Amino acid sequence: MSDIQKIYDAMWANAVERIKDNKYEIDNLINCSEDTRRGLTVLSYLSHDIGVAINELSSELKLIEPEQYYYPTNEFHLTVLSIITCVEGFKLSDIDVKAYSDAFEQALVEIGPLKISYSGITASPSCVLVQGFPDNEQLTVLRDKLRMSFKKMNLYTTIDLRYEISTAHSTVVRFQSPLRNRDAFIDVLSRYRHSHFGTLEIDRLDFVFNNWYQNLLVTEQLSSRKIKPINDR
Repeated sequence: MSDIQKIYDAMWANAVERIKDNKYEIDNLINCSEDTRRGLTVLSYLSHDIGVAINELSSELKLIEPEQYYYPTNEFHLTVLSIITCVEGFKLSDIDVKAYSDAFEQALVEIGPLKISYSGITASPSCVLVQGFPDNEQLTVLRDKLRMSFKKMNLYTTIDLRYEISTAHSTVVRFQSPLRNRDAFIDVLSRYRHSHFGTLEIDRLDFVFNNWYQNLLVTEQLSSRKIKPINDR
C-alpha cells in the first residue's frame, strides 16, 4: 500500500466516525458575500471526462443531501501548491504580481509530463474528496521547485505553514448545512470508495488569485503555462 493511500484511508476512517457521531464540520462561509479570504494558488483544472464521472457521484449524493455544496464541473481542480493560503483582506495590490508570476514560471522549466489517476473517494469531517495518485515523481519535483523558486526570489509565502501537501486529491463536496441522512450519505460514499474516475494528463498549470473555494467568478488568472513532454522540448 502506498503512503498516499495510507493517508486517504486514515482520513476516511476518521471522517466516517465523525459523521456517524454527528461531529462533522459545517462551513458557514460558503457563498457568503462578506467572505474576503483570498490567496495565491498553483493548480490544474480537471478534464471534462473526469468531471462527468465525478458528477455521477455528486448526483447520487444530491438526492440524499441536496442542501450541501457541490462543486460545479468546471471548478473541479487539483491544488498543486498553495503559495499564500487564503487570509482575510488579502489583495493583489499587496504584492508584486509580476515577481510572483516570474517565480511560478521559472519553477516550471524542465518539468516533465504529469499524470494523476483519480481512483476512489475519501472524506474529511468537512468535505468529500476524490483520491488522486501521481504516476511518477514529477508532482513532488514540481512542488519542490515551486518552493525553491519563491524562496530564491525572497517572496512572502505561507507554503507548508498549515501542513506539507503530499497528496493529489480534489475536493468535490463541502458540508454547508446539517446532514439529514448521514447513514445513506455514507452508504453512497462507500459504494464509490474504490471507483475509478479517470486519469488526468496535466498539460497546463495556472497560477491564480482565488478565494477559499476556488470559485471561478472571483478567480483571477495571473499566469498560465503549458507543460510539454521532455522529448517535445
